[in-house]
Amino acid sequence: MWIFKSIITHYRKRKLPMVGNVESICPYCDYALEKKPGRKKKCPGCNKFIYGRTSPKTSEKILITEAQIDTVEEQWSIVDGTHPEYIQKKKIIEDERKSLKKKFGREPSENDIKWSLLNNELIDNASNGNWGLYRNTKFAMAEILSGESKSKQALSILLEVTYLDVNGPCNTGGYTSKEFPPFQKSHAMIASGVINRASNIITDMELNINDTKAIFDEVAEVNFKNLKLPIRPETAWKKIKKGLFQ
Repeated sequence: MWIFKSIITHYRKRKLPMVGNVESICPYCDYALEKKPGRKKKCPGCNKFIYGRTSPKTSEKILITEAQIDTVEEQWSIVDGTHPEYIQKKKIIEDERKSLKKKFGREPSENDIKWSLLNNELIDNASNGNWGLYRNTKFAMAEILSGESKSKQALSILLEVTYLDVNGPCNTGGYTSKEFPPFQKSHAMIASGVINRASNIITDMELNINDTKAIFDEVAEVNFKNLKLPIRPETAWKKIKKGLFQ
């Protein structure tokens, strides 16, 4: 079976056009770089952002322009056999873009579109009782806020995510019972990635324990009451603060 898949993948790669530069050359202005950058770096020659990716055709490290990012992502979807899903996702994004443009009276930003789609995900996950996915969506929203330097809002959501994690969010698909509750201790955790991001914001904002607890209490109380969570905020905070203030 794996041999057949390998042959199909090889055939798909052969049909792809080559995108980007394999050499350490700026894809915009052909400026010779000392070495290939990682994921993203400004070109010293033209001051435009160069993006480092793996070629879907050759698996080599390539340098591409911002305009070529979508092309590379689409090529990978062809190689992976997920091109129909890629096209469907692009359609959803474009439909959302048009909807927001009509609503705002202007062209929405990429983050406007992402945020709106995440809000839709949040509603769907809550409606279907998929609290693990709900938690993941919240984390994605915090990442957008962090990228926009909206530190306090990002921290608020990150602390909300840690509180959900301590309660052990489950994906129930809308079916809950005593045997399959929406939150259970066996699923509880404190994700180091979330804690580290929150801790970095706390340090950057020069917040102390009391400042941070005030933000935590505000979001935790709302979640505790609305979601009927098993772990009270004060109990969860004792666990969370150890990670935040080591």
